[in-house]
Amino acid sequence: MISWLEIDAAHLKSNIDAFRKLIAPTTALMLVVKANAYGHGLEAVAPIVAEQADWLGVNALDEALAMTRLGVKKPIVILGHTPVDEIEQVVSNGYRQVLYRLDVAKALSECAKKLNTVARAHLKIETGTNRQGVAPSELEGFVDAIAKLPAVEIEGAYTHFANIEDTLDPSFAQSQLRRFQEALATLERAGIRPTHIHAAATAGALLYPGMDFTMVRVGIGTYGIWPSRETQVAARERGRQITLTPILTWKTRVVQVKQINAGDHIGYGLTYQARRPMEAAVIPVGYYDGYDRKLSNSGRALIHGQPVPVVGRVAMNMTMLDVTDTGAQIDDEVVLLGRQGNAEIRVEELAEKAGTIPYEVLSRINPIVPRILVG
Repeated sequence: MISWLEIDAAHLKSNIDAFRKLIAPTTALMLVVKANAYGHGLEAVAPIVAEQADWLGVNALDEALAMTRLGVKKPIVILGHTPVDEIEQVVSNGYRQVLYRLDVAKALSECAKKLNTVARAHLKIETGTNRQGVAPSELEGFVDAIAKLPAVEIEGAYTHFANIEDTLDPSFAQSQLRRFQEALATLERAGIRPTHIHAAATAGALLYPGMDFTMVRVGIGTYGIWPSRETQVAARERGRQITLTPILTWKTRVVQVKQINAGDHIGYGLTYQARRPMEAAVIPVGYYDGYDRKLSNSGRALIHGQPVPVVGRVAMNMTMLDVTDTGAQIDDEVVLLGRQGNAEIRVEELAEKAGTIPYEVLSRINPIVPRILVG
């Protein structure tokens, strides 16, 4: 392997345990494994999350099928759209489908009748994010139409907060909560009483215990990452004591060490010029692997427990490091993300330098990079 991710099983279990202690014993825990488990590798984390979660959340049918192939038996909610012509696989496997379109509801009903079973769905209620979901003004008519369809059960109802992790101001989240509660009252008047009601994702679970309802959906926090700096500050201010430990270490090896003369350039575009004689290490990782090109001349890696800077542009499959005076040699281990010795590179650092968020940095690590469960 020229590049690989090590996934720490002990840290993964510790993070899940931390959320278990944070929520009420009667509150169910959904662990979200969409986007290849937020880039950590679905196959690597599946055995642990399946054992410790009450529910599992995915984005798409193919992710749900992958979990089934891995032997997962816990209930799975598909939180993204499934095309009508694929709904039969949802019903036959017992997956729960997000519901906000009548054509999908009709397809669920028809497939359930055909298979002599019941299709269970989680109704997505729009409260202010303005993505997928049924608007409160349309909710009464929507559920009236569903009530006429046989073999469809609204097992769950949920919403998603728009501005809960990037701010210390809870006012918009509270306004969404009020809209959601009003929508639940609408469902009650229509005789629909979902068993599973959920609104809080990671930040909500960390900050607002009053928003837990009967289930919380924990995504990024499962993997030891705070949703944002603001979330971490707010949790500390509110006395919500929890320790999250990143579970991912991204490693590669030095494939060549080169002597660079003063005045020589490194990489495409001649963006780096050596000011002194130096040693540069070639590592076989680039933006194809998910190491962002914006880390050119700004990122850093760890060798022998020492931080070393990225020099020159990050290329498609290669990156150069200044390893002068480190004693770096061919085949030495390099850490791009994670801890080596007493030094650490956190995903928040890479995200800031790339002008993005930790979610994107992690989920864009190429799925073909091997994920190895350790610890």
